Amino acid sequence: MGSIASDKVALVFGASGISGWAVTKNLLEYPTRSTFGRVIGLTNQPRTREELGFPDDPRLEVYSGVNLRGSLDEVVKQMQETIPNVDQVTHVYYLAYSNATAWTENVTEIKRINVGMTYNAVHTSDKLCKNMVFFVLQTGTNNYGVAVFQHLDKITINTPLKEDAPRIPSPYGDEIFYYAQVDLLKEAAQGKQWRWCEVRPDQIIGHVPCTTSMTTVEPIALYLALYRYVHGPGATVAFPGTPKNYTYTYTDSSQDIMSRAEIYLSVVRPNKANGEAFNIADTATPGPWSVKWPILAEYFGLKSTGPVQKEYTEIDEWWNDHQKDYGRMCQEYGLQRRDIGPETWVFVGAGFKLLDRNREFSLDKIRRLGFIEERSVGHGHLLAFDRLVEARVIPSRERLLVL
Repeated sequence: MGSIASDKVALVFGASGISGWAVTKNLLEYPTRSTFGRVIGLTNQPRTREELGFPDDPRLEVYSGVNLRGSLDEVVKQMQETIPNVDQVTHVYYLAYSNATAWTENVTEIKRINVGMTYNAVHTSDKLCKNMVFFVLQTGTNNYGVAVFQHLDKITINTPLKEDAPRIPSPYGDEIFYYAQVDLLKEAAQGKQWRWCEVRPDQIIGHVPCTTSMTTVEPIALYLALYRYVHGPGATVAFPGTPKNYTYTYTDSSQDIMSRAEIYLSVVRPNKANGEAFNIADTATPGPWSVKWPILAEYFGLKSTGPVQKEYTEIDEWWNDHQKDYGRMCQEYGLQRRDIGPETWVFVGAGFKLLDRNREFSLDKIRRLGFIEERSVGHGHLLAFDRLVEARVIPSRERLLVL
């Protein structure tokens, strides 16, 4: 392979999460299969390549044991001891996130933890990765204040959301930790040879082989599959969210579209992307649940209807009440049984009852840089469902539709 030091070497923080997993996989093949000579995935929990469902590619390395919540000196030491030839890293993708306090909804603590983790990742990379040329920070749609639930009545959200929208002012925007992440990255990059950019996906649609609390697709797919199993083909499944939630407009970000956008900006257009923020979504066409819910239901051989109640239907209660049915479904179809924890259902419920303001993205900025990959509304969910079938998490569509 020649001198590895001259090859592109990628380092992914958070490789077992819904974003980092997809970025790690796509780095092996996008923009070409030979773009990166090494791809290094870092996970918080010990995970094997097999558990993560990564391909058997000699360029891929997976490591755990780096605790970003420690002190900077500890993280530097752990990175040095864990990753061989870490100085060869050229491209860093920061996709780690801690929702350690999500169950208590302590937004101040969530901010403190995640800003500290980002600080450690940025400064450790700057110190150890002497060949670093680009650092990608993934934030999200809450840059625009859409999830500052306690102050939504005081926040103006103008759609389509554009990257040059002003930050949400204090005190209403104080819990948005993305601002502090961007500021510390910008400060660290001053006078350095490496460049950076920020990428803002909306709700991320995808699948991760290892159970994660930061996904809505898997629990929704399991709910619909089990609903079909219990009630039979052609049964009508009502949208569980609120009536307002059923019609608000937003733009899903599939994990592959998001991943390739981040790689594209850092590898293909690094000079133009430097210091900039970019929205990324499957399509600029708004996709309310009223359009998507029938598409999702049809995949499972179900009919759909809008919400039949004013409040969110606690589908986790239904799920828990039907665990015996779930066990039978797993046995009948040869499925891997999945444990959907309460923190995941909290995440799902937020999307069905709280995020009920129009928030669709403008994609003009990233389109101007030449990234034009697109998927139609709902298509990202169907691709994620197909991945869940391959992982034996849900039955195949063909088997479900057999009467």
